[in-house]
Amino acid sequence: MTDPRAAVRRAFPERDVASVSPVRRGNRKTTAVVEFAVGPPVVVQTGGDVDSLRSEAAVTTAIDDATSIPVPTVLAGGVAGDGAYVITERVDGEDLHERFASLDPGRRRGVARAFGRYLGEIHAAATFGSFGDVEPTGEEWAADEWPTETGVSALAVHEHTEPVVWIRDYGRAALDRLPSAFDAVAARIRRRLDEAAVDAVRNAAGRVSDPVLFPWDLRPGNALVDESGVAAVLDWESPLAAPAALAVAKIEYLVVDWYLDDPSAERAAFRAGYESVRRYPEVAPLARALAVADTAVDSTGAVTNPRYPELGREAAIGFHRDALARTL
Repeated sequence: MTDPRAAVRRAFPERDVASVSPVRRGNRKTTAVVEFAVGPPVVVQTGGDVDSLRSEAAVTTAIDDATSIPVPTVLAGGVAGDGAYVITERVDGEDLHERFASLDPGRRRGVARAFGRYLGEIHAAATFGSFGDVEPTGEEWAADEWPTETGVSALAVHEHTEPVVWIRDYGRAALDRLPSAFDAVAARIRRRLDEAAVDAVRNAAGRVSDPVLFPWDLRPGNALVDESGVAAVLDWESPLAAPAALAVAKIEYLVVDWYLDDPSAERAAFRAGYESVRRYPEVAPLARALAVADTAVDSTGAVTNPRYPELGREAAIGFHRDALARTL
C-alpha cells in the first residue's frame, strides 16, 4: 500500500511535507490530510485495490465535468508499488452526518433537495449498455499515472450481465450479509427475489430499465456542509451501473429516512430535486426492499447505525427490520 508521503513526493516533488494526519473514512482505503510547508493542504487516499481507486478517481473527475455536484478536484492519482493513490484538494466544511438532523427545517429541505438533484444529474449524464461494475476505459487509465480530467464517455461496464441475473446476484449478496435477527423478513424478500426478480429492473412502461450510474454511498455521511449548503460530496468508490429505481430507493433511504422521525417534508424535497432534472422512477417494492437490505449491513458485515447521535446495534437492527417490513 502506498504511503501518503510517497504519493505526494511523486505528485509534488517540489513541496516539503509538514505533517500527515490520518482521517477515518471508509473501510477499503486509508485517508490522510497532508499539510505542506508552503501551499494548500491535500487529501491523500491510498489502498491496495488499484482497480477500485482507479474507478473512484475516474468517476469523481467525470462527475466534476458533467454535473454541478461539488466534488473535490482530483489533483493526481496512479499506481505506485503494490497499491494506488488518489490526491484531491481539501474542502473545508462540517460533517453533514453530524449536522443534518439539527439544521433548521428550511436548510434541511434544501440539502435533501440538493441530494435529489445530484442523483438526477448523475442519472441524466451517465447511462450504460449493461448492469455491473463501472470502470474507466482508455490507454491513459491503464498507465501508472492517471489523468485528472475525463468525461462520462470514459466510463463503461466491461462485463455484460443479464439484468435479472445481476439483480438476483446483487439482492442475494445483500440478504446473505444480514445477521440472523433479519431471518424472517429476509426469507420473504428472498422468495420474492427468486420468483420475480425482473420486477426490480423494470421501469414504469414494463421494460427493463436503462442502466444508470449508481453512486451507492451518496449520503450525508460522505458530504461536508457550510453556510451556503453542501460544500462537497466525497467518496465515489466502487461505482455501479444499475436500475434508476434501485439507486433512488437506496439514496432516499440514506438521506431522508436515516435521520428523522417524520421525513415526509424532506422526502418531498428529495424527489422534487430529482424531478427538477428528470422524471422520478417508479420504485417496485422489491427494489426498495433490496436497497434497504443492502444498506443495513456494511462491507465488513457490521450493522449500520442510523440517526445522529447514532443508534446502538439492537436499535439499529430494529430500525432496518421495520423499514424492510414496510417495503413488503
